[in-house]
Amino acid sequence: MNLSALKENKSFYNEKSILDILDIVAWKKSNQSYNFETLPKTAILSLSRFLLSKKQRIFSKKLKGLFGQNYILNKNYVYCSEFGNGAPAIIGLMEELRVFGVENFIFIGLAGVLKDEIEEKVCIVNNAFSTSGSTYLYSDKDSFQPKKDKWFDFFTKELNYKECICWSTDAPFRETKMLFTYFKEKNVTHVDMECASIYAFAEFYKLNALCFVVSADSILNLTWNPPKNKGEINLILKETIEKIIAIKYEA
Repeated sequence: MNLSALKENKSFYNEKSILDILDIVAWKKSNQSYNFETLPKTAILSLSRFLLSKKQRIFSKKLKGLFGQNYILNKNYVYCSEFGNGAPAIIGLMEELRVFGVENFIFIGLAGVLKDEIEEKVCIVNNAFSTSGSTYLYSDKDSFQPKKDKWFDFFTKELNYKECICWSTDAPFRETKMLFTYFKEKNVTHVDMECASIYAFAEFYKLNALCFVVSADSILNLTWNPPKNKGEINLILKETIEKIIAIKYEA
């Protein structure tokens, strides 16, 4: 059986992984790597610890044992950052977080704009097409949506951002004209590196996930345009994270 036939067969999606995250966590616990036993049910995942205020970084519990810079902010949220770029890095961390009780994942990242009429600085990703390798072993689908349940409805209503469609890729230097044209015809407005894999992961484990993207650079007329104002982008990221932290969700 070749790889194409294996994917078409789909039976491997139901197989237990040889490398099990539970074994990794048990090994790390035996080495006393962690300084915590459980985590809040909701993880906020973003780019940098400095998107938190200095007060939050000082007075929140800083976690050991997880890759990156991670803090328990309060009983509702753990904040995770600086874990690496792209889907493989974030999915590896999410696997570990779920072992410690995280059931809801909120991602705030950067995305490139594909259409010049986009005015919103922050969007909720309602659909994410994938050319990312990390989605391949979690699902055979081509696109992914968040689970539309009470949790999703609550956060989207509280935050009230416009929805968008993303194309997620883990090979940004292979964003070619043919791919660009294909996804624009699918009404894709942004390109990112994580959202499709996050939604595929959440669907696989029947967990909640919600992705927000902040418009940064752009690809217009097949030309890359760098971010115009990095300070403004960081401010938007900080404000979005603050809004999320202020939300108190009661299950």
